[in-house]
Amino acid sequence: MAKLEDKPFDQAVMVHVARAGLVQNIGSVREAAEWLLRKWPADSESETSWSARKACLEALQGQGDAASARQAFTDAAKEAGILIGDAFRPPPKPKKRKR
Repeated sequence: MAKLEDKPFDQAVMVHVARAGLVQNIGSVREAAEWLLRKWPADSESETSWSARKACLEALQGQGDAASARQAFTDAAKEAGILIGDAFRPPPKPKKRKR
């Protein structure tokens, strides 16, 4: 069996959780794949969600990249009506200068 290696997204994706008012940030290929397999809304199965699963699996197997998997996941989440958008990342803290 091939080793599956997680790859972080450059920007996390925020999605609605089935329970009202909850949000989850999906920050890597593995998290997106788990979401697609375990938490995906049953009434939102489509060609787009299956393509996202395939893109995530390919990225985990080293045959695809995180950016493609993220885009496929984002497209599927948008189609399913659970996409909120990009997760906010605060800017990096400025480095203190030595005196």
